[in-house]
Amino acid sequence: MSIVKMKRLRLFGMRSDREELLKLLQHMGCVEIDEPADKLADPEWAGLARPDSRALSAAREAQVSVQAALGVLKKYAPAKGGLLSRRPEISAGRLFDDAAYAAALETAARLNEAEKHINTLYAEQSKLRGQKLSLAPWLALDIPLETESTREVLVTFGTISAKTPFEEVEGELAAATDLAELTRAGVDGELQYLLFVCHKSAEEAATEVLKARGFSRANLRGFTGTAADNDRRLDSELARLDGEIEAAKKEAASYAGRREALQLCADRADQEIAREEAKSRLLDTEAAFFLEGWVPVPDEEALSQRLSAFPCCWETEDPAEEDYPQVPIKLKSNVLTEPLTTITEMYSLPAYNGVDPNGLMMPFYVFFFGFMFADLGYGLILAVACALIQWKVKPKGGFGQLIRLMIMCGISSAVIGFFTGGFFSDVLVQFSSLMGLPQPVIPFLSVPEGVTNVPGPLLSVMTDPMTVLIFSLAVGFVQIVVGMAVQFWLLCRDGKVADAILDVGTWWVIFVGIALFAVNMTGLSGIGSIGGVPVVLIIGLVMLLGQARNAKGFGKVTAVISAIYNGVTGYFGDILSYSRLMVMMLASSVIGQVFNILGAMPGGGMPKPVAAVIFFVIFLIGHAFNIGLNVIGTYVHTSRLQYLEFFKQFYREGGRPFKPLNIQTKFVDIKEEK
Repeated sequence: MSIVKMKRLRLFGMRSDREELLKLLQHMGCVEIDEPADKLADPEWAGLARPDSRALSAAREAQVSVQAALGVLKKYAPAKGGLLSRRPEISAGRLFDDAAYAAALETAARLNEAEKHINTLYAEQSKLRGQKLSLAPWLALDIPLETESTREVLVTFGTISAKTPFEEVEGELAAATDLAELTRAGVDGELQYLLFVCHKSAEEAATEVLKARGFSRANLRGFTGTAADNDRRLDSELARLDGEIEAAKKEAASYAGRREALQLCADRADQEIAREEAKSRLLDTEAAFFLEGWVPVPDEEALSQRLSAFPCCWETEDPAEEDYPQVPIKLKSNVLTEPLTTITEMYSLPAYNGVDPNGLMMPFYVFFFGFMFADLGYGLILAVACALIQWKVKPKGGFGQLIRLMIMCGISSAVIGFFTGGFFSDVLVQFSSLMGLPQPVIPFLSVPEGVTNVPGPLLSVMTDPMTVLIFSLAVGFVQIVVGMAVQFWLLCRDGKVADAILDVGTWWVIFVGIALFAVNMTGLSGIGSIGGVPVVLIIGLVMLLGQARNAKGFGKVTAVISAIYNGVTGYFGDILSYSRLMVMMLASSVIGQVFNILGAMPGGGMPKPVAAVIFFVIFLIGHAFNIGLNVIGTYVHTSRLQYLEFFKQFYREGGRPFKPLNIQTKFVDIKEEK
């Protein structure tokens, strides 16, 4: 597959048609609107201004409101949805129904008001509970809390530290005067709560005693009646608030039937924001506006036909080479290569003058994953589970691409696992032995010793790991050569034929020369040598002198030495990295075999039904762990081989994604118009 060609779009339109034209572009989803940064500094464009941003602010406020309303519904009326529930599919006309949008925003406002009312009630309830806590120490007092001093008698409510012995304070007060009385109403971990009554003639002597003991006045303003009376009143008010809160929650929950309308409203608000943000990148006059952006070449004709309905003028042009870093990247994919986009995007999109790696990477990625995960049972579980998610949910974006990629990788794992003898590792052998049954005879998968008329595994990492290792390195070498071929083609395409021959072709000649030399050493062939001299290899080594073509003086020597060192160590290290194919395959098989052995161990002297149950319990737990562990490990190592070994041969990175003004939804899917 390839990178979709882009063209620069410039458009002048009537300001009266601006909204309608932007809606058209959003529905078509094929134009990315750019910031006309170079125009802002040009004096000739000084008369143009940015559009008013009030509509953008209103759209963002609407989004905040409806998202908050959905949060209220989630709190008081949680949705009852399945794990694999599919998003509803609607028409674009329903999404952009202005009347439904306005009604949903009104619903959101009422829900948010209900939540605000509930929070107010909770705040009031919290305040009353605080008052109850402050009254709790005074409940034993049977006098009104608003009792005040008279002309003859001083009445004071106060506190002292809980660590101060009350009897000592009471004794000191009695020693100072007979005209004062101290009553303890209550005590907690920090304070003692006291009522102090004293005749005015003894006030000075009595207060000196209390002051020395840290007596502090208590603030009981606002209460009338005894503490117990106030406590009962507060209980009544709290009960009333509880009722109001429950009623307010029920009112909020009553909007559960409007959840889908609110979700649709949230998606609509997102479209309004996207369109208004795009509008903010335009330039306006009183009568016209200017738009600049990018359009894919395959969509250019359809866009031209739709724009012809507007009194506007536009032009498209191919980007100049110096503009390549600014050109957005869109990958042209099919059903097999599209899932690999998530792998490419995690690394970096290709540059505009690069190459789409998805088609080149797909067969290697799927094969490598299947080879490392190699197990018929594991592969079927992975493929079926991901196919079920794809069928039920139809996920989009990066997650959808990953699910579709795992379907292909699961199928690859199942096929390779069958031909390499992996079915939950060696479960057939272990279970047959546990039950005293003969081992089943299944071509490639289960072939007992002594059976010669049934083909065994083509590759067995458990019995012949060296062959698997050699095969892994050979496959890795093939991928590296493919990457080199792509680099050779890119250099030739860019007119750098000499660079292609000297930088890439040289190593091909050396590889062929090494292979022929190795064959000649066995005496099987004399191709590529004259009189025992490895001519092809020598030609390749001579071609290495071309690595010094841009160096001067003694630098030519160091350039050649550096090229030899970097080439030998680089290619050797890259090829050796593919040994992880064998290592991961071996790890998956060994871990699975260990769990099978553990499952069979407890059943030695047990009845066979009990032994079978124990075996399958350990089997399920162990292999579930092995599948989860190896799916993650295989995914990481397969991706690593692409990024560090394959991409380094040819990949030109640094592209930015194509982000057109389009319809992107979170809660619903839009039916495609036919």
